[in-house]
Amino acid sequence: MNMQQSARLSYKERRAIRKRKWLGRFMGVATSRGNSWISYISVVITSILFSLFYLQSFFYLITILLLCTPVISYNLTKYVSKNLKPSLSFDPPACIKGGKSILNVSVNNPTRLPVSCIEISLNTFSVFYGGEDTVTHSLQLKSGAVNSLTFPVSFEKCGIYTAKAEEITVYDFMHLFSFRKKADIEASVSIMPDSPPSGKMEEAVFEEGFDEFTDNEKRGNASSNVTDIREYRPGDRLSRIHWKLTEKLDKLIVKENEAISSNEFTVLLELYQPSKEVCDEAYAASGFRDDSLYHVLDRAIEEAWSVSMELLNYSEPFRFMFYHESSQDFTSSLIRSKDELTEIMTQAFYAGSYSTADLALSVYESAGLNKGTLIHVK
Repeated sequence: MNMQQSARLSYKERRAIRKRKWLGRFMGVATSRGNSWISYISVVITSILFSLFYLQSFFYLITILLLCTPVISYNLTKYVSKNLKPSLSFDPPACIKGGKSILNVSVNNPTRLPVSCIEISLNTFSVFYGGEDTVTHSLQLKSGAVNSLTFPVSFEKCGIYTAKAEEITVYDFMHLFSFRKKADIEASVSIMPDSPPSGKMEEAVFEEGFDEFTDNEKRGNASSNVTDIREYRPGDRLSRIHWKLTEKLDKLIVKENEAISSNEFTVLLELYQPSKEVCDEAYAASGFRDDSLYHVLDRAIEEAWSVSMELLNYSEPFRFMFYHESSQDFTSSLIRSKDELTEIMTQAFYAGSYSTADLALSVYESAGLNKGTLIHVK
């Protein structure tokens, strides 16, 4: 199965998938309805000739059974097709870049009748990088059982990848008839970055941000007025813990001041990815040596994750933002933990990319949102 940006499968896994593809193509040719009808009519004619020539009741019986078989086959297969329940799923539904996930294609046949062959066409695509890949697979269905195909997949780029099947085709055991059943099933897998904190934050960022946060309890940097108290959340600074209330209530309580700092971090992720046509032109112009344009967005995601993890390692809450071109608005969230970072990054995956460089930055500046320390990742 060739999903967008899927690779790194073992030789045994690739061989098994190729074998399924060739078997599907062979079945498509060998069991086409045209060939099946020719074979069936030939057998019926032969049976009739034998009946007329030998005048034996046995051949009469065979001829009658052959004539009735298509009607029986048609109705039984139609009954089974109405009761089939297909489903798709990824296991796990989220993994890190370069990790493996299993795509499960399952068809539940609750009837007592087996099915000789069904075809299911899987359409796979990426929200970020575009491109579609449609592959048709054939399988037999046992009666009263969940019949499954599994495909190990791996991805070289971060984002959301979706597998979708709109319909399945069910063939009767003689391959004289086929029935199309709407499926409308899909499954998605989220591929998260695996880049560790870089440890290379720009000195200017430290000077503008961390120094100020380090001194944020000095006079003039933060108000000493406590405006609220709440339970401790991962990422809160230990200096904000209200120790007296913590001891009294037997749980960690945090003070919230009037102003935490006169400066704060904002990580602005550009969801910029040049179109495939632009990437192809640049790749051809470089003599097919430089394919960096294809990976612009993926590198930005990796860098945004790395910078964010570094901020979290310093226990510094920050705001993560990205621009949603279709709604022409920003999505923003205050990040205090890795779980919150994963959630906002997943939302960014569903937002889709745009082909205008520095679009988020230009909108951010024109909207007058400049404040604190902006970390622009592109």
